[in-house]
Amino acid sequence: MNNNLFAGIPEELTRFTQLPNQEGHNAVWDFVKSPGGRFYVSVCGENEKPLTALLYEYDPESGGLRLIFDVAKVWIVDSQQMPPSKIHTSIDFLPDGRLIMATHNTAPAPGHKQWMYEQYYEHPWEGYPGSILMIVDPDTNEVQVRGIPVPRESMYGGMLGNDPRYYYFLGYMRGHLYRIDLDTNEVKDYGKVSEFSSCRLVKDAQGRLYGSSYTGGIWRFDPEREKVQDLKVNFVSPNGTKHRRQFIFAVHSPRNSLFLVDNMDGEMIELHTETLAVTRHGPIHLRHETPVNPYGIGGLAADDNFVLYYGLKTYDGYFPIRLVRWDILNGGEPENLGLIAPQGKDSQYICEMIFDRDGWLHMVDVCGEFSPYILAVDMKKLQPPGPGAPNVPLRPYTEPDYNGVGRPAFMHIVAGGTRTMPLHQYMSWNDTAVRHVRSIAERVFTINGGAQVLLAESDAGTGRLVQKTVIYDGGAPLSCVDVDGRRAAVLTADGKIVETDLRAGTGTIMFETPEGTKLTKLHLTLKGNQLLASDPAGTVYVCDPQKRSLQLLHGLVLTEPDAHPIRLDDDRLLLSGAADELVLYDLAEGRAVTLPVKVPSIRGRAFRATVTGGAALADGTVVAGTADGMLFTLSADHRKTTSYGRLYSSGQLRCFVRRNGEEVFGVYGGARDAGHVFHFSCEHGFTDLGRPRVIKDNAELRELDSEWASIHSISCLAYSPEDDSLCVGSGELYGCVVRYTNVAVPGQGGEPG
Repeated sequence: MNNNLFAGIPEELTRFTQLPNQEGHNAVWDFVKSPGGRFYVSVCGENEKPLTALLYEYDPESGGLRLIFDVAKVWIVDSQQMPPSKIHTSIDFLPDGRLIMATHNTAPAPGHKQWMYEQYYEHPWEGYPGSILMIVDPDTNEVQVRGIPVPRESMYGGMLGNDPRYYYFLGYMRGHLYRIDLDTNEVKDYGKVSEFSSCRLVKDAQGRLYGSSYTGGIWRFDPEREKVQDLKVNFVSPNGTKHRRQFIFAVHSPRNSLFLVDNMDGEMIELHTETLAVTRHGPIHLRHETPVNPYGIGGLAADDNFVLYYGLKTYDGYFPIRLVRWDILNGGEPENLGLIAPQGKDSQYICEMIFDRDGWLHMVDVCGEFSPYILAVDMKKLQPPGPGAPNVPLRPYTEPDYNGVGRPAFMHIVAGGTRTMPLHQYMSWNDTAVRHVRSIAERVFTINGGAQVLLAESDAGTGRLVQKTVIYDGGAPLSCVDVDGRRAAVLTADGKIVETDLRAGTGTIMFETPEGTKLTKLHLTLKGNQLLASDPAGTVYVCDPQKRSLQLLHGLVLTEPDAHPIRLDDDRLLLSGAADELVLYDLAEGRAVTLPVKVPSIRGRAFRATVTGGAALADGTVVAGTADGMLFTLSADHRKTTSYGRLYSSGQLRCFVRRNGEEVFGVYGGARDAGHVFHFSCEHGFTDLGRPRVIKDNAELRELDSEWASIHSISCLAYSPEDDSLCVGSGELYGCVVRYTNVAVPGQGGEPG
């Protein structure tokens, strides 16, 4: 068979429609057909310009366009903030014919050199305020703005449920699944379902929604049960590469199954939605042309006979994207139908393709030299190019490098070695939130569990799970502290304290909370392996497992739920008093003394100066942080504080761990912040190390043999001096740990690269 890979689609079988790009709009990320047969297309700005999205109605017979609205005309656009540059895979149709959709952002603010959505995530002026939800009447062009469902989050794909009161959407930054009730405006967060950006949702005949993580793990959401189910079905690259593997396109088959394909190195998976059986039909590439480099898919559609059509983009030499068909139900193989390069206008990518009622296939080109445009093809007449078909005159196009800032914009933690432990790939997602982490002799141990206490052991070298053990099955872990070099104590939801031997994988109930007392947190270990704990009211106790006793510390109350006592030595604790006061508590004497110094605070809200974490250095200096993110030191004689300011405008400093006698690591940010890891030493001060994210779009991480990760809510840190490793645990479902060795500190011979 002659495949004539250099031939194009014959011009006489096509119709070309240039989409408006005079202002720089170069992409489309929503192209849909309504139940009534009307076509809508969103014209967007990608990467380099601060543009706002436009919505058009497209006439499939003539190629005509009608502008419905410009987002800039219906929503307030601040010139300092990132604009709503896209409507992205979110258009759906209400029963009355109106359209529902949301904005998304991948464009910079006018004053930015590039799109920096993470760098400015929490910035009140220059960040992204959040996506807006809109309901649009295509007959009157009336736009009803429903507001920002999730502040600071960019909505990245959305779909109505079978019950049209509910609109479901995915978050780009956090990777969560959300639902908004269109009657009440109530927003529900169903938790993390992806490392971060994964945009596609598809619905089966029963109204259940399907999506995937960024690394290709397919999940299902049942609206009746309101539960996310990890199907433990993963897209797998035939070359074993770890590029973006998220589910990107789907079609419904005539045998009540879904055909799903992933973004890069794609394979076609058939999911039988009632039995959850999976048929793997193989990779989408042409069988005689196995690509060396990762390849991509652009668009997916099926004709009346359920023959599949899609764009195939390869990178072994220069080729525009090509149109491929696959008669998959009849045992066929992918066939080349020609390169998409109308009038010499090479297409680099096809975002969507849709059949009209006359059998023409309408394909939308994006992110190229001539983008965006729609190419319609008469598929009743198109056949694979024969040996005499002329070659397309190729004029190689290289997309401009829009990275206007470069390395200073990178946010990842720089280290000699980086490895992700993707717990979500091996465990039920409900069990993967990390409550405690330790690194011992090339093993990473985590304490997890949604309804029981689980101990997971991962190989530090490969990131793979070695084993998981149920330590206690009576309740989930609430709080954990280290007891010694290999043991940890776990407070459970049913009031037990369980001692865990990490290396042996065993658990023993060491204490049962007396009836009438409810403990919610373990803070630290005291001498004799006693434990400092507190209840919901902030009352503090010393728990002695050997004596089976629980001693109330009179006169000691934690001022806030996040307040954290700092152990100075065997007999003394340092913690917050009222407002910005510091208290020294003597355990032996049972006496609290207010120190003659104040905790550094933000003017006007000293009531947020509660100490939320800290550690004592070798010389007696205490380094500590507050609920407002202020970092300070207290001199060894407790007579002087030195403030080092805030890392950012919100979020507490917590999870302090000592690297040695002079240095500490810690965490900035709470559950709703974008967590950072910081470093402190008296010599070099307060240094932001970055976010625990392994995103291999960055050049120096691209070839890293590790899974992707993006931890938003950091739950815990652990440092191991034996191999200079720092482990960062995720506090959310779909959890993981990222382990760093030889962490580089900017300004100390470890500049970010």
